[in-house]
Amino acid sequence: MINSKPKISTLFSVGVFLIIAYSVFIYSLIQYLNAPEPGMTTMILIVTTGPIALVITIKSLMGVKFMEISKEKFCLNYPFRFRKERFSGKDLAFWKIDKIKTFGGVYEELIWKTKSGKQYSISKQEHTEYDKARSYMIKKFKKLQKT
Repeated sequence: MINSKPKISTLFSVGVFLIIAYSVFIYSLIQYLNAPEPGMTTMILIVTTGPIALVITIKSLMGVKFMEISKEKFCLNYPFRFRKERFSGKDLAFWKIDKIKTFGGVYEELIWKTKSGKQYSISKQEHTEYDKARSYMIKKFKKLQKT
């Protein structure tokens, strides 16, 4: 059984960014409310950091997923969407490994596409047990691999 979940380092880095963004937003909001004539910088910080922090919070929470692979069955759990999705190996149309070269190295992503058209993925940089999932797919579903 393979259990893939978000890496702690990924969640930590997003969390630190959100703490900084919300801190700047709250500080700017307090400055705006307490100042007799708030400056333009304070207003710009309020208008930009609040929405950016909110969008990133929602996107991060909605993107959290846990994947379980066992006996040619796949189960994805999205805890903040209150949704579980399941499919079997028979439902797979194809799967592939995407590699993108970046300045920091190579970004790898394992993508599954079902016959119903839904697409699921996990990445090496953001999820645990990526290598086990990749080797499992190569071992069990080599014929469905798309290059």
